[in-house]
Amino acid sequence: MIEYIKQFGDQIALNVRLSCDELSNELQQFESDWSQYNTLKPWITRQGLCILNERGEVGPGPALNAIHEWNRTHGTNFRETDFNKPTEVYHASKQVRHVMKDILPFCVRTHFLKLLPGGFFPPHRDFVGKDQKTFRLIIPIQSCNPPVTRFMIEDRTLHWEEGTMYAINTTKE
Repeated sequence: MIEYIKQFGDQIALNVRLSCDELSNELQQFESDWSQYNTLKPWITRQGLCILNERGEVGPGPALNAIHEWNRTHGTNFRETDFNKPTEVYHASKQVRHVMKDILPFCVRTHFLKLLPGGFFPPHRDFVGKDQKTFRLIIPIQSCNPPVTRFMIEDRTLHWEEGTMYAINTTKE
């Protein structure tokens, strides 16, 4: 899959959709379970809700952080493949199970992200090297396009249809 993304551009819309309204209803029971995303950068107002992580329970931890920074700070040795246990969010959401049913064995470190006012992702690359074996899947579910939110790869703003799954080329900044 990653070869196709590199060949055809910054993103590929996949033939996978969910109902954003139904998902919103399913997630209401987890409203108090959102945690700071990247606790090592608490000044950036973002929150995460784990679908897959290393322990199978929602809450703060390494899955909502940059793994290499978490390992360095906490003296751990987590790898992406350690984050493959479904949480109660996965089990409680028909929508999540629907979009993940065919790919669950291949998924790791999966979560919902919420940008609060002023929240952002600093420019970064998720992979630097020449043998990438993983890629990011994103399903925007609310307020995902300008002027409310701007997601950029290099100097290009991506435009998304809410509820559609995209494979994203995050080897670019």
